Amino acid sequence: MKILILDSGGRGDALGWCFKNDSRVKEVFCLPGNAGMKKNGIIVRPDLRAPEEIARFALSEKIDLAVGGSEGILSAGIADVFEARGIPIVGPKKDATILESSKGYTDLLCREIGVPVPEFEIFENPDDAKAYINSLQYTIVVKCDGLAEGKGAIVCENAKEAREAVDRVFEMQRIGKWGGKSVVIQKRIFGRELSFFCITDGHALIPLPVAQDYKRALDGDEGKNTGGMGSYSPHEWEGEKLTKIVTEKIARPILDGFREKRGIIYQGFIYFGLIFEDGDMNKPILLEINVRLGDPEAEVILPRLKTPLLDICQALLENKLGELKIEFNDEYFCDVVAASGEVKSTGKGKYPGYPGRYKIGFPIRGYFENDFQSLAFSAGITKDAEEKHITSGGRVLHLVGRGKTLEKAREMAYTEMEKISFEGMRFRKDIGKD
Repeated sequence: MKILILDSGGRGDALGWCFKNDSRVKEVFCLPGNAGMKKNGIIVRPDLRAPEEIARFALSEKIDLAVGGSEGILSAGIADVFEARGIPIVGPKKDATILESSKGYTDLLCREIGVPVPEFEIFENPDDAKAYINSLQYTIVVKCDGLAEGKGAIVCENAKEAREAVDRVFEMQRIGKWGGKSVVIQKRIFGRELSFFCITDGHALIPLPVAQDYKRALDGDEGKNTGGMGSYSPHEWEGEKLTKIVTEKIARPILDGFREKRGIIYQGFIYFGLIFEDGDMNKPILLEINVRLGDPEAEVILPRLKTPLLDICQALLENKLGELKIEFNDEYFCDVVAASGEVKSTGKGKYPGYPGRYKIGFPIRGYFENDFQSLAFSAGITKDAEEKHITSGGRVLHLVGRGKTLEKAREMAYTEMEKISFEGMRFRKDIGKD
């Protein structure tokens, strides 16, 4: 079989690796992919990005199965384009991706159907948003309504920070960096966060392993929000009790309400970002929905699957998902992300590093020269004119340790990270430490 992954970063590499380890799979392509994916035997085509040209490629290569990895290509309607041409694809159609592409839409749906979300209001005018902020007696989170590469949720310590966050969101929307035309102001909830994943055909709902991710840039959950600096799985709460609570209070009402209230059937992977108020497992609150697997969570969830990913995808496409029992192992996986950190600029200033401004084009040493005990997934890697591998993104690569305990998995990941270097390389030292 030939498999096509639609992604460019570590999640796409992890999906490709998962399929490459299935003896039934002959070739795995990833579009646009990145140059580091060659390490896992994945073929990339960085020149193909538009849905129509990707579909032509899939037909010419006689692709047997495609999987939508990133939110951008899914929101662009790739599933609709592929379905119209008879190309099997796992991923929601464009109308269903609104659950991620509009935070306000999802919050309003949840309010209507009774799914717990933080108190919120939506504003299309910055002055109105700031006036609302000034009236509040609690701290808040300012969210970009549209897609923002995982950086659109700004946790604020006070009203001044919140007003500045409003200006940032509207400015990023104005220049086209972030999506949407409005801002969502949410009450800040304190508790324990985790990521809950499922695969669904819109009716059957099959839970996947649970993961803990780390969104802040620096140790101790300091710094700005990022797309994710690391993750681990399994989470200590993983099990039948958590699955029952989240399914009954969050996942099932949303999927049923989306279908019955809006007439939209959701099919594919879905990710519920949750916070449990006061650390109480019985009190989940929905923070966000993503219409795909998370990144960096996919890097620790996929290696735990005992049921082949190909079987899971085929069951969905053949409307047999309800008959499938997905099994996964209890081994621990810990993902540590190497990111582009602080470096000097050509003038007197400096680049602060991801998720702020960062410099690319630095040679990567050790990633391709070494064999790793850990799993290795590339995110922001390209080649220069001399065909040498260099940095090309904020998150550059992932090393995923494994072990019988979380501590063993952490130890492997951090030991292997010592083999890699590039100018300005930064990574959190506390992934899995809690």
